[in-house]
Amino acid sequence: MSKEKIYYEIKECRICDSDKLQEVLDLGEQPPANSLRANVNEDLPMAPLKLVQCENCSTVQLTATVDPKYLFSKYVWVTATSKTAREYSEYYASEVLKRLSVGNPFVVEVASNDGTFLSKFKSRGCGVLGVDPAKNIAEKATQDGIPTLAEFFNEEVSKKILAEYQRPNVVMARNVIPHVEEIHSIAKGMSELVEAEGLVVVEFHYADIIAKELHYDSIYHEHLFYFSLKSINHLFEKYGLYSFDAFSSPISGGSIALIFSKERKNHQPYLKDLLIKEEKSGLNHIDTWKKFGVEATQHAVELKSIVSNYAKENRLIAYGASARSSTMLNFAQISNNEIEYVIDKNPIKQNLYTPGTNIKIISYEEGLRQLKGKHLLLLAWNFEQEVIADLRADGFTGDIIVPLPNKVRVVRSKS
Repeated sequence: MSKEKIYYEIKECRICDSDKLQEVLDLGEQPPANSLRANVNEDLPMAPLKLVQCENCSTVQLTATVDPKYLFSKYVWVTATSKTAREYSEYYASEVLKRLSVGNPFVVEVASNDGTFLSKFKSRGCGVLGVDPAKNIAEKATQDGIPTLAEFFNEEVSKKILAEYQRPNVVMARNVIPHVEEIHSIAKGMSELVEAEGLVVVEFHYADIIAKELHYDSIYHEHLFYFSLKSINHLFEKYGLYSFDAFSSPISGGSIALIFSKERKNHQPYLKDLLIKEEKSGLNHIDTWKKFGVEATQHAVELKSIVSNYAKENRLIAYGASARSSTMLNFAQISNNEIEYVIDKNPIKQNLYTPGTNIKIISYEEGLRQLKGKHLLLLAWNFEQEVIADLRADGFTGDIIVPLPNKVRVVRSKS
């Protein structure tokens, strides 16, 4: 592997600067999860993948910060690839807009990807603007009618938007706040950008679900933070944003869209209930996360054993070359010795190889041909119903190993 160093490690909490960081789980040195490449012999840089919790503010975070230009400047995840995401985008737009009192608002999305979510606002008469650092995706979104700035959003970019566009009624950031090194600049930029009566909507993979359902595969270098309600509120309150409502999201196997305003408001029932449950659950205590670390390690050993047993007869086909699948495969030490191919519907990923485990990624159509007489490991387990329905409808009758949530299951054909 390459000796190129693309990261630094923190000694203090990224949110509150405390040096009281306790180790939760060490997933070993891994290549960045989206380091797909066409040449299987190409060396990849490695970085520690270690999870810690701050004793002071309870924020769970990684120790290593990988250069964001390496991670995000050419991105391979496209939102529209997922049927679940496409369907959710309609619900998301409705939930946000019903909390606004103005007609035809101007909506800015941080890390807007291909514009799938902004398109739902545009179709409802809203003005829209995306901001996304991946030039390849930003250019395509703009061509598709969603104007998108190819930038890393921060305080400086918020000033640029204010100078060139109107002040937005909504600033939203979906599954990006946990990714960013410049988290204080982004939170401040969002606060300064949105109008006084406007909304800031932040969606994130909820740490409670990660801990309870053992989503250790969601730990990878792009995700620096694993937020609870307590820890994310601690961050945004520093910049004059106060949560008052929320709604749930199916993305990443369980996320929360938290809604902030510039004035303190009474918590709406759903958020109030979530906060009470979080306090009772012990989510912000180190004991909860130590238990998570132990169980994640045990799970990886069990998954390796089950996959290896299947592979004795014939190498399996896997489904879903996501970033989270990279963590799971590398931590469980499952490679091209056990998995022949990984199916992925995203054409950007096809004919590339998975990082560290060197498995070739193929199209869904090719995957169906390769699956004949074989079994499947569902790495995209968070889209289980969607994927299994498609596979069964297309005639696949083999066993499907579903690694998460909580434990490994095998789904056998009913035919």
